[in-house]
Amino acid sequence: MMYAFLSLGITLIMLLLSVALKAAGKLRLTLPFLYFLAISTVLNRWASAHERLALGILALLILFTVISWFVSLISAIKSRKRSRLMEEDVAWQIDTARKRGIDLSDVYLDSRGDLRYSKDDSSVF
Repeated sequence: MMYAFLSLGITLIMLLLSVALKAAGKLRLTLPFLYFLAISTVLNRWASAHERLALGILALLILFTVISWFVSLISAIKSRKRSRLMEEDVAWQIDTARKRGIDLSDVYLDSRGDLRYSKDDSSVF
């Protein structure tokens, strides 16, 4: 009976550790999490002897993670802005082509977002 509870306890601990590592991975906190686990278990004596250094390293790892979050956020904002500008440009090109009487079945949009004639690949504008 005692072995069953011990086995169940180990299984639950492994499950919680697995979920925590998965969440840490999604938040880019894997290194700080693993370091925290190491200094709180295996490196406990060293961490207590060098507490200021151990916490400084942990804070530095978390700071790098937060900086990476901001870099990703700025990149996502720039990408969204670029995408919005591209959509506006394509809409303007299509609207201008309609006003000039160009049949939209005779043109296509290339990979750069330029409107081109289907027959000879020349630019509409």
